[in-house]
Amino acid sequence: MLEAVKDLGELVLEREEKDVLTSLIEDPNSNSKYNNVCVIRFRKEGDKLEYLDVEREEYKKSYVLKYLYRSGSANGPDFSPTAKLTEPEKTFPMKILGWFNRTLRDKTVGLSNEERLFLLGIQEELEYNKEDIISKITEIRQEIPKKESIFITIKIEENGEEYYPGDIEIFKRLLQENVERKDLEIYSKDKICSICKEKKDIVIGNAGVYTFYTLDKPGFITGGFNEKLAWKNFPVCLDCKRALEEGKRFIRENLRFSFAGIPYQLIPKFILGKSMIEEVVDIFTDSSKIISLKKEVKRAYLADEDEILGILSEFKDVLTMNFLFIKEQQSAEKILLLIEDIFPSRLKTIFLAKGYVDKLFNENFTFRTIRNFFSKSDPNKREYDLDKYFLELVDSVFKDRIMDKGFIMDFLMRRIRDRFIKDEYLSMCIKEAFMVVIFLERLNLLEMEVRNMEARLFDGLFKRYEPTFETPVKRGIFLLGALTELLLRRQYKDRGSKPFMKELKSLKMDQRDFIGLLPKIQNKLEEYNAFDKGKRLIAEEASHYLLLGGDDWKMSVDEMNFYFSCGMNLVQEVANIVYPDKELIKEELEEG
Repeated sequence: MLEAVKDLGELVLEREEKDVLTSLIEDPNSNSKYNNVCVIRFRKEGDKLEYLDVEREEYKKSYVLKYLYRSGSANGPDFSPTAKLTEPEKTFPMKILGWFNRTLRDKTVGLSNEERLFLLGIQEELEYNKEDIISKITEIRQEIPKKESIFITIKIEENGEEYYPGDIEIFKRLLQENVERKDLEIYSKDKICSICKEKKDIVIGNAGVYTFYTLDKPGFITGGFNEKLAWKNFPVCLDCKRALEEGKRFIRENLRFSFAGIPYQLIPKFILGKSMIEEVVDIFTDSSKIISLKKEVKRAYLADEDEILGILSEFKDVLTMNFLFIKEQQSAEKILLLIEDIFPSRLKTIFLAKGYVDKLFNENFTFRTIRNFFSKSDPNKREYDLDKYFLELVDSVFKDRIMDKGFIMDFLMRRIRDRFIKDEYLSMCIKEAFMVVIFLERLNLLEMEVRNMEARLFDGLFKRYEPTFETPVKRGIFLLGALTELLLRRQYKDRGSKPFMKELKSLKMDQRDFIGLLPKIQNKLEEYNAFDKGKRLIAEEASHYLLLGGDDWKMSVDEMNFYFSCGMNLVQEVANIVYPDKELIKEELEEG
């Protein structure tokens, strides 16, 4: 993955002809949340420098170089007097005033007398007006909605001109020098770089491009916990570090998407060299090309917000894709899942299965449909706590790996049972669960038993959903579910309630329960004088298939109840076969 990020970064650096300083600077608003800037204003007249005020400005993309932002230690100053605001009484003293204090105390920093006096003048004004500055930053923070973030910087007005940190040479020079000094805290000479595999004059051990790699955990320290030897873990040359940073920046700004509501970064890996990289970079940085490709693809996508997968499925297999699901918490990054080396042809196969389900159910099936069953272990929970399981399923789909059918059925039935007990949106829930199973079966990700059977009344219906109903037990349980639904609707029509529901044991029935259910249904239908020819045909076919299944059905409770639920939900299709008269169908399916 890191090699792919580096290759991308090298191309961007080459195309944009960035100098070292420009490549070091970060956009404080890269996540589009920092649209407000607290600017601490100064006036400079000759050698005299005076604090004026703190004012709020709107973030400007064209000012990224002026802001001169680069993040540093979480518990210390950044690399310039520009910082993201957390709490005014903490951020200002530590990040802004702290930058000047550290710079002026550090005897290794080479400053001319003029530069030192300039920085000292700003420091003294910041210190003297500390309370006023914090108060005004607090006022601005309170005026802005909490969901919007702020960063702080300084501005010096002189002779009618305004100068931000990036306009002033001393700030630019110190940023570059401090980054280089930080890089060389842990290094070795004449060693092999782990990224480019070349021997370099210097390799460093604290590249820190992605913060899920850190040297403050025992697992990342070699050489008897001697930090100076930590370069052995992850030696990176300075050229590769710069390319990695630029690649990461490009990905954050252009290749961040959402998959069923979960953010991820798309990292292309190129098989045929830089010519293909340039084509992909052009696509992702040219909105008109993306719009053009969307028109060519003309399909519904796996998720509403994730049309990019549909675009990528049209590529030839000259590249692979890495999907990095990463959770950012303040300054830390945690990998939730990395799916590596997915070819466009695999995406096309997934879209074909998705298209089959769309047509079968006349619905737009997406991975959001699957996530409905893999979101919360308890519907009353506020947080999504099943992302791990959902991403495992996504990984299997992308990697073409067989899944545990019991694992899938467990989560499908949890939600179906919840809807059944609450009597809320049950029909839609069962339909979505059935779509999930058909989708996974179409991709051959669920091991399905197939048995040859003689031609029967409902063959056309079962063939429509093949290979789902290719065993007699599944067919028998499905028809039993349809017959049960007809009984429940008759009860509701006659009595305004469904007392037979208690016989279904909250959809936790086992083999013995299903075998005993059929005579109970028949008896109840007789009591309602409703066991007509159509229902008798359904009962006969259900009996035939259940008997054909033998004594050991070899199915879990979840799986049996799933197919039973599908029968309840698809009762219309069953009724269409046994009641050719449309008026009779309408009468039987009427819910009162």
